[in-house]
Amino acid sequence: MKKKTLLFILPALFATVSCNAGSKFYSKDIPEYGHFFDVEQYEVKDTKNIGESSYFQFHGRHYFDNSLQAEFLSFSNSGFEVTFVGTTLEGYFFTTKADDIEKRPYLSVVIDNDYEPDHSFPISLTADKYSNSQRREGAYFVHEHVVLAHGLEYGKHTIRVYKKSECLMSKVAIKSLSCDGEFVTVEPKDMKMKMEFYGDSVTCGYAVESPDFYENFSTRTENSLMSYANYAANELSADVSLISCGGYPMYKSRYSEGCNPSTIPEMVSLADVEYQTNNRHIWDNASYVPDVVVIALGANDGSVLSGLSNESSQKQFLKNYKSTYISFIEKLFTLYPKTLIVISDEILWIDPRFVSAMDEIVSSLSNEGKNVIRAKYEAYNLAKDKNLPGNGHPNKEMQKIAGHELSETIRAKIGE
Repeated sequence: MKKKTLLFILPALFATVSCNAGSKFYSKDIPEYGHFFDVEQYEVKDTKNIGESSYFQFHGRHYFDNSLQAEFLSFSNSGFEVTFVGTTLEGYFFTTKADDIEKRPYLSVVIDNDYEPDHSFPISLTADKYSNSQRREGAYFVHEHVVLAHGLEYGKHTIRVYKKSECLMSKVAIKSLSCDGEFVTVEPKDMKMKMEFYGDSVTCGYAVESPDFYENFSTRTENSLMSYANYAANELSADVSLISCGGYPMYKSRYSEGCNPSTIPEMVSLADVEYQTNNRHIWDNASYVPDVVVIALGANDGSVLSGLSNESSQKQFLKNYKSTYISFIEKLFTLYPKTLIVISDEILWIDPRFVSAMDEIVSSLSNEGKNVIRAKYEAYNLAKDKNLPGNGHPNKEMQKIAGHELSETIRAKIGE
């Protein structure tokens, strides 16, 4: 397919702003990142509102907001597909935190079934230097003409849009799409299975697009398409839904202490989450029944375990972690009786006591005839690049290797 050359400014390999005197950690802003600068003039000929359901196919968790007449894209990797005839596609969005350098929302755009993450296009939803927001409506920034794809060869195109930044940082809602041709009934991705992941920052793709251990986190460097979860789903031709938040645990984390909810298992039937989720949007688990559920939690629980001073309190914490894990699995089997549950490590090192607890859980449940398996990774050892961006997170190579390892583990179980 012929595509027009697109201009994107990629992250530079140097520090621009120091966090504090004497610190190696720094923050960096690249205002040009995620913006098109070479869009040729076009005429809008067709517009579809989000309520015209035959033209939209959603993936991941989402919910409709009556006041905005818009569909919120919630957790990382959630989004939609649309099919149109033409050369240019634009969207009408609402966001929060579009003026916040560290937390503003980002999308990724996939064109015509090219699911290689490196080929996707980032879209920054901003309200500053290169603003694509013209005004505010209540608590939300309004982005009425955000170009998602342009310069395409005239013809039929399927566009798949992902929310590449996590829900805790900022919100995105889609109200309508417009194109320079006409929309046709959506032709969604052909999927062999459905997968659901419960995880933390690693599953979100935290800092995966940063080149540096010392660069402070921002949503610009986060990309769920480059998480092991999305890589595995692509290898398995699977639809995927991520319920993941940076800093969150299975049982208890000092990073989510005082938040509501404060753990990932509490989100099992939520369509959306914030640090204080007072107005809860409930997710109907029957609307998306996964063939495979992957749980990758434990690293953030270590933030509490490592601070416990005596052996007795450590043993009690591990007992509580294990019982919470088992209760969560039981809940998942109640919701999805036929699913395969994968108890997964987190690519990088976690406290061996959590690893042992997960091993014991799988052994015990397997002996009871439960459809549970274990996934472990050699991604760090196999990766040529040992850099751990964002203060110690897996880099893109490690995420990709782990995604392949996970897909092979699942294939071995299901017999593909």
